[in-house]
Amino acid sequence: MMKFIRGSLIGICLMCLMGILNSFLGIPNQAMAADTIKIGLLDPLSGTFESLGRTWLTGAQFSVDEQNAKGGLLGKKIEIIADDDEGKPDVATRKAKKLILENKVNFISSGFGSHIAIALNQVATTSKTLYINYGALTDSVQGNGFSPYGFRVCMNLHSMNAALALLIGNTPYKKFYAIQPDYVSGHEGDKIQREKVKMHVPDAAFLGSEFAPLGTKDYGPYITKMIAAKPDAIIAGIFSTDLINFVKQARAMGLKAPFPIFAPLGIHPYIINELKDDAIGMYFTHQYSLRVKTPENEELIKRFHERHKNDKDFLTWWPFPDSAFAVLGWKMVFAAVEKAGSLDPEKFIEAFEDFQWKSPVGLWTMRKCDHQVISPMYGGEIKAGPNPFYEFPWTGEKIVEFPADKVSLPATPDYNPRCK
Repeated sequence: MMKFIRGSLIGICLMCLMGILNSFLGIPNQAMAADTIKIGLLDPLSGTFESLGRTWLTGAQFSVDEQNAKGGLLGKKIEIIADDDEGKPDVATRKAKKLILENKVNFISSGFGSHIAIALNQVATTSKTLYINYGALTDSVQGNGFSPYGFRVCMNLHSMNAALALLIGNTPYKKFYAIQPDYVSGHEGDKIQREKVKMHVPDAAFLGSEFAPLGTKDYGPYITKMIAAKPDAIIAGIFSTDLINFVKQARAMGLKAPFPIFAPLGIHPYIINELKDDAIGMYFTHQYSLRVKTPENEELIKRFHERHKNDKDFLTWWPFPDSAFAVLGWKMVFAAVEKAGSLDPEKFIEAFEDFQWKSPVGLWTMRKCDHQVISPMYGGEIKAGPNPFYEFPWTGEKIVEFPADKVSLPATPDYNPRCK
């Protein structure tokens, strides 16, 4: 009897000792050892920007489903745990911590809002949890807001506006008036636009810039100033319902289509459907386009549409640029995990830095110093007439490609001290 008790006690002590050693020696924790790879996805799933959150979730789920159909990742099934961050950084922070501590997620992720991305970078650093940003564009997210555990798998403001400037350089327009959202992204974007446009159109003149609060209903006062200034074109960095309100009011007040409006974030299907012919003459730049004619992209579009063509909401019928952020971004992440052969954050970071991935729309490279994806950009114009995607005006067939080295944010220590 005593031998049995003593043996049992020894066994219990050994188990306790192994648990202590595991915690100190970094032996894989529950999240890493589980049979399921968990992605915590935080985006606005209610409110004004709900459609963006729903779109990103649709794109992420598509990539997860395709990866699971191939046998999963590292032999494990991938699962998305989505939650509504309400577009608020404090809510996103609180829910990210819950996902990490209670749900034991391997990744946290988000697309909406640079203020949220910076907050989640901080969570990632503190918890040593990988964070994937597939939609927040402000350069400072990967600059002074950088986390060694955070990666941006989409374009940034610099690349979008550098491409916009190159696109403008191919047009006859010289005089511009800008309107931007009144927060960090808008002010930063306006500064970049002015610098880049001047590079490609040396005699360009900016007649003014307006900064409108998110959710502005009446753009009349801004448009009145624009009309009085007599620009050749408008540059509009506003988006979603704000862009719809602005363009409708601008057209009604005299800036009739096809009066040019350069709106890089204006190719959301809801926006074009609402605007219809008022959208004709709008220009865009983006990291992805349905019009890119590579076999890989055409096959991706076909698979995505086949899966979603019966959705009640036409927003998810095709991988238009916002959903493509999540589709392609996660496919790149999964390829990096396969290269790492592990979900250990440190091993993943080592594998993902300088990682190159042949996307359906060109070569993507994860730059080591700032964890920013470097990729080609595309530009085009909304044209009248039928198109193969939606029953309203859409991107014309003529697409311009801008090479990655022409549009990428320079890697300087002023932007991010790691970039030397």
